[in-house]
Amino acid sequence: MATQKNASIKNSNDQTVRRKTAVTKIELKSEAVYLHMRGQSGEAIHKSLYRMGELFKMTHRSSDKKVYNTIKDWFQTEIIDVAEKDIDKLVNYFEALQSELVPGYSFLDIKNPKMDLEFSIIHKSHLDIINLISKIDIVMDDIEAIALSGSFDDDIENNARNQALSILNNIASKIFKITKPGKRNGGPFSPGFFLEGLQKGVFTLYPDPDTKVESNVVNMDSKNESELIAKKTDTENVELTEAV
Repeated sequence: MATQKNASIKNSNDQTVRRKTAVTKIELKSEAVYLHMRGQSGEAIHKSLYRMGELFKMTHRSSDKKVYNTIKDWFQTEIIDVAEKDIDKLVNYFEALQSELVPGYSFLDIKNPKMDLEFSIIHKSHLDIINLISKIDIVMDDIEAIALSGSFDDDIENNARNQALSILNNIASKIFKITKPGKRNGGPFSPGFFLEGLQKGVFTLYPDPDTKVESNVVNMDSKNESELIAKKTDTENVELTEAV
């Protein structure tokens, strides 16, 4: 019976994993980033990255690398480079705060709750995003720490949070925007259908900037933060399935 039960579990797990998947865990320090990533916005990032991973894998295996290089260049210039510039702005904002600090309370230590998140990786492009998340987390951890000292008002901390989370939101939003054409034939996102349209020039990686797309990207309501820190939810272990 035990053998049958284990086999059943294995088969069930196999059905939920569509590609060879590595799982890593990162320990976040910032409450703002943690709450964002464990909610619907974090799930949207996971799903958008899964799309990118599939596109990279399918085009890299093709004998014609033109589309692969096009996607690779777009990902670097429109996702990574833009996010890096926005992170630099966030760092500058933090440094400006430090230069204007009014002495407040000093602490022996600042303790964080356990804020670990798992990431499923099907392509190395996922690691680039994890690196960006870590950079944002480090800056926001510092900002949250000095905020506890009472050195500035809540509006300043909220402004930093909005800057940080908009970087993450933009990653998912951009990916969903360019891959939305894959859903024109109905049903879930189809990487094959999207790539075919991209090769024929029907779809583009640079759509009209006014194009709107629903990506399930949301901002975490601050009134729920304390509750979410204390209570784990299923969104911490989001399974990377096709985006609806």
